[in-house]
Amino acid sequence: MSKHDTKSETEEANRMWASASFVGVLIIIGLPLWWKTTEVYRVALPYDKINAFETDSHYISTELTVLANDDETAQEVARQIEKAFQESDVIKLKITKKIIPNKLQHLLDSVADEQEALEDVGAAFNIKKHNTFYVVQRKPLYQDVWVGTERVAFFRDIKACSTIVKVLEKWIYQPSVLIGARSEIADAARQVRFPSGPGYHVVLSVVHPRPQELKVNFNARDAIEDYIGSFVDELTELHNFTLKSQWLHLLDFDFEATEVPGGRVAGAERLPLLLTRLEERAATHVSERPTLNLALYVVPCRLAPLALQRYDKEIPPPVQAFMSPKWGGVVFGNPTPEECEKQVYTPPVNLIMGTFLSQLRKLLGITDKEAQAGARLEALRRAAPRAWERDALLRLRALQQLASAETSLRSLAKLLGEISNIVINDEVGASINLAVESIHRATEHMEKADLLEAHRYSQRAFLAAETAFMEPSLLALLYFPDDQKYAIYIPLFLPIMFPVVLSLKNLLLWFRGKPVHKEKTD
Repeated sequence: MSKHDTKSETEEANRMWASASFVGVLIIIGLPLWWKTTEVYRVALPYDKINAFETDSHYISTELTVLANDDETAQEVARQIEKAFQESDVIKLKITKKIIPNKLQHLLDSVADEQEALEDVGAAFNIKKHNTFYVVQRKPLYQDVWVGTERVAFFRDIKACSTIVKVLEKWIYQPSVLIGARSEIADAARQVRFPSGPGYHVVLSVVHPRPQELKVNFNARDAIEDYIGSFVDELTELHNFTLKSQWLHLLDFDFEATEVPGGRVAGAERLPLLLTRLEERAATHVSERPTLNLALYVVPCRLAPLALQRYDKEIPPPVQAFMSPKWGGVVFGNPTPEECEKQVYTPPVNLIMGTFLSQLRKLLGITDKEAQAGARLEALRRAAPRAWERDALLRLRALQQLASAETSLRSLAKLLGEISNIVINDEVGASINLAVESIHRATEHMEKADLLEAHRYSQRAFLAAETAFMEPSLLALLYFPDDQKYAIYIPLFLPIMFPVVLSLKNLLLWFRGKPVHKEKTD
C-alpha cells in the first residue's frame, strides 16, 4: 500500500469520524436538549382524587340532646325527631336522650320567665358549644315550643312533638337551604346572599343630595360601629369584616315620584338606576373583597315623605327601604315638615340601623323565619345573631365552600386535560394539592360534628381552589400551541438536518467496512 493510499484512508477516517461526532452531538445531545427546553412544565396532579369528588354526598353531623321529665316523653320526642330527619342526606342528627335532674326540673317548673329558665339550663349543660342543640321540657309554657337566642328550645309536653319537628326543620337546621348550598342550583336564599369569601367590607354611605338646604345630624361612624360592629363581632369564625362609612353629597336623583295622599311614591322600576348612580360615586369596587353596601338616602324636603311602590302595586303599603341581592340595601330618610322648616334633620338611628341589620342578615345568609303554629321565636334583644343562627351559617358556608372548591377543581382538571400546553407550575400544583387535602379534612370533621374545624378546612379548600383556578401563569402558553412551536423551530433545524441525514448512509457503509463512493467533480 502506497503512502498516498494510506493518507487517503486516514483523511477518509477523519472525515467519517467528524461526521459521526457531528451526528452524535446533534442527535444524542441536541435533540433531547431541544425537546426538554421546549416542553411544557406540568406538575403531577391528583386527578384520580379530583374525579372521585361527590359533592352531593356531603353531609354534616350535629348533636341534639332531648331533656325530658320522664323516660317516656324523652323516647317519644327523640323518636319523632329521628323519624323526621332519617331520610335527610345533608344533615345527620346524633340524638342523646336524658332525664332532667330533679333540682333542675324543679327550677324549670317554678320560674316564670323563659330567659331565667334558659340560664338554669346553661348552668347545668354546655349550651355554648358549637353545633349542639337542646330540646328541653318545661311545663309552664303558654305555647307548645319556645325558642330563644341560645341553643335551647323549650317544649311543654309530649303533645308538642309535631311542633318541635317543624321548628327544627324550618328554623334550626333548614335542610332545604343546606341542599341548595351544596348544589349548583341557585335557590331563593342563594340568590340573595353574598358568595363565600374570607372577608367583606361593610360600607355605610350617607347620601345627602342637597346639603345646602338641610343639615343632617347623623354620626355615621358611631352608628356603624355600635350596631353593625356588634353584629359582625359575633361572626368572626366565618369572615373578617372591615367597617367603613362615608358621606356622598350632591348626588341628586329623579325618582319620577307620583303624588299620593300623605306624600309621594316612586316606582320600583327606577331603583336599578339609583343603584347605578350610587355605585358610580361610592367607589367601593377598589378592593378585592366583596363590599356590602348600606346606603341612607336623605330625601330632599321637596320630595319628603317618599316611599317605594313595590312591583305588585296591589300589595300595600309602600315601603321606605329596599334591598338589592348581592349588593346591599338602601333606606330612605324622610325629614318631617317641622325638620324641613328648621332645616335640621335628625334621622331615627334605631329604626334606620335596625333596617340595615335586617338586610345584612339576609345578605350574609340568615334567612327569615316563617311563623309556625304553636311555636314562639323570642325577639332579638340586641344586634348580635342568635347562637343557633351562627351554627346554621357555619354549616351553610362549609357546604357551600366545599361545593365551590370541588367544582373549581373539576373544571380546572378538565381544562388541563383538554389543553396540553397549559403550564402547571409548582405554585399551582401546591394550591391544588392543598385544596384536595383540605376537602378531605373538612369532610372528616363534618362527619364528626366538629363544625368549626370543618368550616376552617372548607374555607382553606375554597381559597386554594380559587387561587389555582385564577393563577395567571396558566395562560402563559395558552396562545402558543404545538403547531406554532414546530413552525418556528423546523426552519431553524431543517437546513442542519439535511446534510446530517445524507451523511448517515456513508457512515453506515464505512462502519461496515464497505467502500464509500464519492462523486467526482471536474
